[in-house]
Amino acid sequence: MDLAESQGRVVITLDKDFWQIALQRRTPLERSGVVLFKIHPAIPENIGPLMQALASANRSWIGHISIIAADGIHMLPARRN
Repeated sequence: MDLAESQGRVVITLDKDFWQIALQRRTPLERSGVVLFKIHPAIPENIGPLMQALASANRSWIGHISIIAADGIHMLPARRN
């Protein structure tokens, strides 16, 4: 997470625990974001449509902790007020 934040990158993961770590992070993500692909089984045929949804979504992933699943895209702001 620190490397992604320092380089302004979006992390794409299948690991729900990693996504939870991002949610509970002490310092909010300001220059990066996390996207969880929620799919089972995690095989190329199932991941492909989620990659297409990510690529075609007109959204800013920076500063968000997001889930992309078969039922759509869900985004939470990384900053907590």
